[in-house]
Amino acid sequence: MIDVLLPATDAGVALQFGVVLATGVAGFVVTRRNRDARLLVVGVTVLLVALMTLRAVH
Repeated sequence: MIDVLLPATDAGVALQFGVVLATGVAGFVVTRRNRDARLLVVGVTVLLVALMTLRAVH
């Protein structure tokens, strides 16, 4: 399970990034009628991408 959360290879990180973005876009489409839920989905997606970027930089 730790390999999924903290991948060691660049390919694993790219796959993880793609999954996060795809899930965020799918969540955005599903919640398109509810503004508050859409804002939550976008916020969580941005938070996850920012944490991944911070981990990559560090």
